[in-house]
Amino acid sequence: MKLELKDFQEDAVEQLIKKLNPAKREVADGGDHQAVILAAPTGSGKTVITAALIEEILSGSDRFTAEPDAVFLWLSDQPVLNEQSKRRVASASTKLGNGDLIVVDADFDSETFVGGKVYFINTQKLGKDKLLTSGQGDKRTFTIWETISNTAKAKADRFYLIIDEAHRGTKVSRTDESTRLTVMQKFVKGSEGEIPAIDLILGVSATPQRFQQLIDGQSNRTPRKCEINPLDVRASGLLKDRIMVFHPSEAFPTDTTMLRAAVQQWRTMGVQWHEYAQTQGLPTVHPALIIQVQDGSSDGVSRTNLDEVIATIEKETGPIDPSEIAHCFEHDAAISANGVLIRKIDASRIQEETNIKFVLFKMALTTGWDCPRAEVMMSFRTAQDDTLIAQLIGRMVRTPLARRIEGSEVLNSVSLYLPHYDKEGLTRVVNHLKQGDPMELPPTDVEDGAKMVTFKRSASMDAAFDALTGLPTYRVERVRKVSNTRRLMALSRLLTTMHEVDMTAWDDSKQLVINTLDTELARLKKNSPDFDAKVKGSGQITLNAVIVEQGTWKEIQGQTLTVPLDEKNIDDLFNRAGQRLGEGLHLDFWQTHYDQDELDEMPSRSRLELFLMLQDEKTWKTLEAACGERCETLLSQNKAAIKKLTTAEQEDYNKVQEVAKEPEALSFLPPVEMMLAVDIKDSNFRNYDGHMYVDASGHFVDVLNNWEHPVIEAEIVRADVVGWLRNVPRKPWAFSLPYEFGGENRPMYPDFLVVRAVDDDHIVDILEPHSPALADSYAKAKGLAQFAAKHAMHFGRIELIRVVGKEIKRLDLIDATNRKRVLAVDSNAGLDLVFGVAKE
Repeated sequence: MKLELKDFQEDAVEQLIKKLNPAKREVADGGDHQAVILAAPTGSGKTVITAALIEEILSGSDRFTAEPDAVFLWLSDQPVLNEQSKRRVASASTKLGNGDLIVVDADFDSETFVGGKVYFINTQKLGKDKLLTSGQGDKRTFTIWETISNTAKAKADRFYLIIDEAHRGTKVSRTDESTRLTVMQKFVKGSEGEIPAIDLILGVSATPQRFQQLIDGQSNRTPRKCEINPLDVRASGLLKDRIMVFHPSEAFPTDTTMLRAAVQQWRTMGVQWHEYAQTQGLPTVHPALIIQVQDGSSDGVSRTNLDEVIATIEKETGPIDPSEIAHCFEHDAAISANGVLIRKIDASRIQEETNIKFVLFKMALTTGWDCPRAEVMMSFRTAQDDTLIAQLIGRMVRTPLARRIEGSEVLNSVSLYLPHYDKEGLTRVVNHLKQGDPMELPPTDVEDGAKMVTFKRSASMDAAFDALTGLPTYRVERVRKVSNTRRLMALSRLLTTMHEVDMTAWDDSKQLVINTLDTELARLKKNSPDFDAKVKGSGQITLNAVIVEQGTWKEIQGQTLTVPLDEKNIDDLFNRAGQRLGEGLHLDFWQTHYDQDELDEMPSRSRLELFLMLQDEKTWKTLEAACGERCETLLSQNKAAIKKLTTAEQEDYNKVQEVAKEPEALSFLPPVEMMLAVDIKDSNFRNYDGHMYVDASGHFVDVLNNWEHPVIEAEIVRADVVGWLRNVPRKPWAFSLPYEFGGENRPMYPDFLVVRAVDDDHIVDILEPHSPALADSYAKAKGLAQFAAKHAMHFGRIELIRVVGKEIKRLDLIDATNRKRVLAVDSNAGLDLVFGVAKE
C-alpha cells in the first residue's frame, strides 16, 4: 500500500481475512453461500481498507494463501461513485494500477472477467433496458449477466462481489432506489435466466442493518460480520477533534454578522494552515468556506439574498475573483450575484480545485461530497434541516492531512454557523452530532463556539517551553503493536532517508538483522538435527502453523502445514518470510548468501533456511530483542538532533515508540495553543497569573476545584517559579502516564506541570493534587510512583498531594522511600496510611 494504514484499518483487514478464510472453505466444499459484512463508519477509509484486503488476497501473506487470479466486482449505485472508488483505490494501492482497475461501460464485452483485476459497475447500468444486460448492439457477444455467470462458475471461491453501500443517506430517485434493490437482490439471491446467487459477497456499509436485511431472507447464506469501532476512527486522527457551533446571541445578532464571523474564522484557519505548512516544510492546506442557502422561488435561484452574501464576504476579503467561488445548485449554468460570476462545479471536484475558496449550495451536496479542506460552514437554512446539517458536517470532519495536527486545537476543529436556529433547533443539531450516527459521523465533541477561548503561548516563556519539550510522556491508547524489526527499520528510515539525522542508521540496522539471523542459523544447524534435514528433505516438509500478529509470536495449536518442495512453493515460503520481516530484509539476507547458493547443490537453500529460521520461536525472540535494543540506542544517540526537527517530524518518532509491544515513553510536545470553553457569567471561572498560555488580556481562565486551586496558588507566589501549565485531561496533546486498574492500562493526567528556575537551568515539576474519594485513587498513585522510578532524572519534584483543611500534604516521589511506600499499597485505605490520614 502507498498509504500507511491506521491501526484500526490494519485490524479491520485482519478481521476480514479471518472471516474470509472459513467462508472460502465453505464455498469450496459446496456449502452455503457466504457474506462477509464490514461495518465501516463514515470517515473510516472503507476504500483504503478494501484496497488493502484486495492486495493481500492477490499477493498472499502469513494468514492468507495468494490468489493472483482472483476477480473482484465492485458494485455501487451511481457512476460518480464508480469513478471515485477507482481513483481512491489507485491512489492507495501499490499493486493495482489503472490497467488493473476497470470501469464496466456499455461497450464492455467479455466471456469472463480477467483474473487479478478489479471491475467497477453500478446498478443504474444493470436495468432491463440497458445495453449491458440486453445484449443489444452490433458487436456484443456476451451480456454482462453471462460474463458474471461464467466467472462465478469458473472461479467460485476466487470471485469476490464487493457491494458498496456507503453512499446510503444520499438523495436518489425512487426509480434508482428500486433499481438498486432489484439488482442487488439478483446478486444475493440469484435471478433465473440471468445470474446465480454469487457465492462470496463482501458488503461494505456504514449502515450494515440494510445489507443485513437484504441477505436475511436467504436461509442458505451465512453472514460473518466485522465491525470498526467509531471511537477508534476518531482516535486515529482521521477526524477532527471538535465541532464549534455558533448560533444567534448578543455577539451575533443577525445572519449577516454571523456570515462575517464565519469569513473571519475561515481567514484565521487559512493563516494558521499557511504558518503550519511553512514551519513543517509541507504544501499548505487551502480551507474552503461552505455556504448553504435557501431553496429557490419564482423570483430567483434562492430565497437567500445572494447579492448580500457576496457583498458581506467582499467586505472582509476584498473583491472575489470568479475562479475563487462556485455553486452546486441543481442547474448547470453560472449565476451572477453582486457583480460576481459564480460558476457551477460538481461536488466531487471541490477538494481538488484548491483555488476555490467559497462554495454555495442548497441541499444536494452529498453524493461524491468528500472535502476535508471544507472547514467552515455557514447555513442560512431553518431549524427544520437539522438531520441534513449533521450529515453534511459528517463529510467535513475529515482531517485534510489524514492525521491530527500536533499541538494545534484550531486546525483540529470544524466551525459551524447557524443564524436561523433557535435553542430547540440547535439542541437537535448538537444531539445529532454528539450522539453520532455511523451514516453521518462518529460521536464528536461539540462546543458552543461563542464560549471557546484560545490561549496562546506567552511570549516571555520561551525557556520554560524548551524545558517542557521532550519530557517523557505516554499514550495509553488502543494502538496496534508491531515487531521490533519493523520498528527498527522504520526508525532507521526516518533517521537516514527522511530527516538525514544519522546517515549510517539504515545500513547498520540491516546489517544487525542479517548478522543476528546468521548467528541463529549457525545455532540451529548445530543444535537442531531436524533443521538441516528439513532443508535437504525431498518431496515435501511438514511444519507447525505459525503467525506473527502485531509483533507477537503465535503458534496455532493442532494445525500443520505441508508444503511440496518445488521452486514455486519455496518462492512462496521465502516471500512469507519477507512479509514477516518487512522492508525487503529477506532479499538482503538472500543477497548475502547468493554466491553460496550458486555453489551449493541446492540453489534455493538460503531462501528455505530463512523461512525455517522464522518458524523457530527462539530465533524470532532473539531477533526482536536485538532490534529493540538498537531502537533504544538510536533514539538515545540522536535525541538532541530529533528535538531540533519540526513538530510533525518529531511526531513521527513518537509513533515509532508508540507501537512498541511494551509501553515506551514518547517526547512531550507542548501545543501551539489551548482552547477551553469559558463562561464569563459563571463565577467559578477565575483568572490566574503565571500560566504559560494566556488570552488576549494576558490571563489564564479556568475552573479549578477545592484542592487544585490552593495548590497552584501556593506555587504561583514562589520566587523560583517561572510558569505553569494546566494539564487538561484527555486533550490529544496532554501530558500522560499509564496506571493499571481493573486489569487494564489507563491514562492518568497529572494536574500541573510547573517550571522553576534553578541556578542557570529550568527544571520541571509534576504536581498531582489527588482526591482520595475515587475508587482508583491508589492505582493512580502507584502509576505516578512507577513513572517516577523510571524518569526521576528528568524532573525536580514529582509530588502526590492532598489538601486536608488548609494544610497541603505532599509526597515527593523522587524520594525512593516515598516511592516504595506508595508502590506497596493495594487500596485507598493503604494510601491514606501513607499520607498519615487514616480514616477512623
